[in-house]
Amino acid sequence: MKPIWRYLKLTGLMMHNCFVRELQFKANFVVRFFTELMWLVMQFIYIGVMYGQTGEIAGWSKWDMIVLMGTNYVIAQLFEALFYDNCVRLTDQIRQGDLDFNLIKPINTQFLVSLRYTDYASIVNSMVGLGVILFALGKMGLAVSFGGALLFAALVINGVLIYYSILFVLSVWTFWIGRSNNLMELYWQFGQFSRYPGDIYPWILRKLLWTVIPMLVVSNVPAGLLIHKLKLGGIFYAFALGAVFLSFTVWIWKKGLQRYRSASS
Repeated sequence: MKPIWRYLKLTGLMMHNCFVRELQFKANFVVRFFTELMWLVMQFIYIGVMYGQTGEIAGWSKWDMIVLMGTNYVIAQLFEALFYDNCVRLTDQIRQGDLDFNLIKPINTQFLVSLRYTDYASIVNSMVGLGVILFALGKMGLAVSFGGALLFAALVINGVLIYYSILFVLSVWTFWIGRSNNLMELYWQFGQFSRYPGDIYPWILRKLLWTVIPMLVVSNVPAGLLIHKLKLGGIFYAFALGAVFLSFTVWIWKKGLQRYRSASS
């Protein structure tokens, strides 16, 4: 247990350091918050326009879709808060040979490069997304038990880790190709699929989005739990896939380090 507490303590110290830094740039925090909030408002408008023409889409009602939108928003914001900036910085560290400063530290390097920086504006935005979910569930007359809330939280964390795994792998490709900025852009394109119900996609694409690029697992599974559109097998599958993807990041990171050339080499 001692190593676990050591990592938790280190995480707390890094987050505290980032919080102190955030306080020095309050205007940036406010701008980030309202920018993401405006994006959420635009999603509300978009859903309102769609459901102004029909009662449901592929079996999903307006409030079902809002629960999905809120769930995806929470997961995306938590991912950006914890991992996005770190993955982007990692590509520059690999390319410029600046990874040396992390490799010499007596801590797991993947852990350090993945969680070094925290975006607090995104954490606050995730709370807004949670409010959207609760509002939509209230409109639907659905209640969530304590156990259901815990399972939902676990599935949200699982979705965040899948997002992280995909972007981290894209970042690590810098070890092989030297510059992976174009590959990193794929993350944003992949992320668009998680905003909608899987039922709207063609069969082949839907299978792809449940396996190789599991964007439907990210948001459809936790949202489906809340609105009773999820079977028990889907829960086990989501956690198993999350574990596989996370394990793959460890493997490819070790392989990438074997190709690393430091600034001093």
